Amino acid sequence: MKCIRVYYCSNVFDGNVVPAELADLGMRDEVILEPVPCGGRIDPRYLLKAFEEGDNGVCVLTCPLGDCRLMEGNIRAMHRVELAREYLTEAGIDPKAVEIIVPSERSEEALKTAIDKIASFVGQESPALQEVMA
Repeated sequence: MKCIRVYYCSNVFDGNVVPAELADLGMRDEVILEPVPCGGRIDPRYLLKAFEEGDNGVCVLTCPLGDCRLMEGNIRAMHRVELAREYLTEAGIDPKAVEIIVPSERSEEALKTAIDKIASFVGQESPALQEVMA
């Protein structure tokens, strides 16, 4: 069974309340939601470990650029996702199996769009993930 792990910054949502749309995704058997204290805490080793444990894809949701409560956690997350993609390429795994979603702003609409992107990635509507799953 395919499994997609979704790491999300616990600061991205006001009051640390997970929106219903994301919580609904987490109710699916093939989706594992994991909050992290900050997107900058994402380490390439965690991303690679997910694949070692059999996950087919990993998605990281950070705070919007310029709106990280810990200064530049989202920028660190982007660099670390890119590093993980390099490692995946070396291991013969399609680097597109790791996705990072950075909302354009902290508004409800922007966060909903970000969650829609996660749902698309999870739902294999993403061409990148379809390639990985093939």
